[in-house]
Amino acid sequence: MIKATEVATVPVDGTRYHDRRHARVESDHIWRKTWLLAALASDLETPNGTVTFDVGHDSIIIARAKDGALYAYHNACTHRGTRLLEEGVGSTPLITCPYHAWCFKLDGSLRGAPDPDSFAEGLPADRLRLKPVRLETWQGFVFVNMDPEAEPLSGFLGKLVERAAPYQIAKMDLIEDQTVSVGCNWKAMIDNFSELYHVDHIHPQHKRFVDCPSATDELFENGHTGLYVPGFVTDSRYPVPDKPTDYQEMQLTALGIDASEFVGRVAEIPAAITRAKREQSGSNGYDYSALSDEQLTTVFQYNLFPNIILSGSPEGLWMMRSRPHPDDPSKSYLDKWTLQLSPDPALGGNPEHKQTMHAASGNSEAVDGRVPRDCFGHEDILSGNKSMTETIDQDISLLARVQAGARSSGFDRAWLSDQEIRVAHFHDALNETYRAAGLLEEMNLSA
Repeated sequence: MIKATEVATVPVDGTRYHDRRHARVESDHIWRKTWLLAALASDLETPNGTVTFDVGHDSIIIARAKDGALYAYHNACTHRGTRLLEEGVGSTPLITCPYHAWCFKLDGSLRGAPDPDSFAEGLPADRLRLKPVRLETWQGFVFVNMDPEAEPLSGFLGKLVERAAPYQIAKMDLIEDQTVSVGCNWKAMIDNFSELYHVDHIHPQHKRFVDCPSATDELFENGHTGLYVPGFVTDSRYPVPDKPTDYQEMQLTALGIDASEFVGRVAEIPAAITRAKREQSGSNGYDYSALSDEQLTTVFQYNLFPNIILSGSPEGLWMMRSRPHPDDPSKSYLDKWTLQLSPDPALGGNPEHKQTMHAASGNSEAVDGRVPRDCFGHEDILSGNKSMTETIDQDISLLARVQAGARSSGFDRAWLSDQEIRVAHFHDALNETYRAAGLLEEMNLSA
């Protein structure tokens, strides 16, 4: 096992979680220089579709023009900078500035402005088109990059392209769209989803369906990480139960397997699940032919630097995205999309065959063909008014306390275990940016 001390070249100090200097460096050299997951391609399938993505002080519009092409540009009118569209998903044939009615086509070009003769320098089309942003797609997601000199998305993702290829993520449907405002720095959220060290203590329910102690980590270039957790099993730190757990019973039933057959044979459930999926592949609505036996029962998680968590299985995925608050480094937003691969009728599928290890919390219903976005504060989770599933709720309930502790004069640096290797790798990538900006030397943290 790679030791955490071999990855982190400088201490993970508490200052980076609340210091405005770090936030400015992140804004200029991470958010404005890195490929960012901005939208679902399914929200931009038809002409006139738009998605507005906000990150820090920047806002990007992604639009599908009448010719079918996708465009991305800054959400700032080239007249006097007014934000053109509000954050979220929409549809419009033209974008009109709410302030002075300048009108733009969906390719970003200026269509017209009131009283054009009043501009002594005219209205030069090249100068006044909305500032373009680079755009690429991968696995049903739309990525943007504000740096025109950035490497291609495939180069940035590296081996993750190969790792995620067997999964049919692009075919998954959005079944829930949530955003919660949280009282912690965006990096504290990524830290939380970069280790399993806390799972036994605050997620006791996990021992019923995954074996976190047997999970394996993988580190990639550019700060990305991978995690693979055996599923359909119980936690190996505890005795194997005599009967299948409630979760195991549910999954066995979905595959047409009688759970009572595994009384006294709970350890055999993963192999039975694998056999059933192989036998039913192509006839129960799912095609598992591209997946290995291990992948059929493993929960994967890929963290894409800087702020994306993709936690999934063959039939479903959570996309979680941590975004910085534009003005307060001690606050952030967590977006969570729940995606599900529906059984394909062409492969003999019907709703009874639906399977997933990544369920929705049940708060959303489709309206006009799409689930609405639900925005709320972490207080709503603490009070029980909102939920992002039991596991995510448990995480969010503690992160404000993590943030408060990071600001304490009694805390100077994190003391990482080998189980937190992905936390160390994430911060090592951050440290490259901090070092180039002189922050590590200024904080006397240089290696």
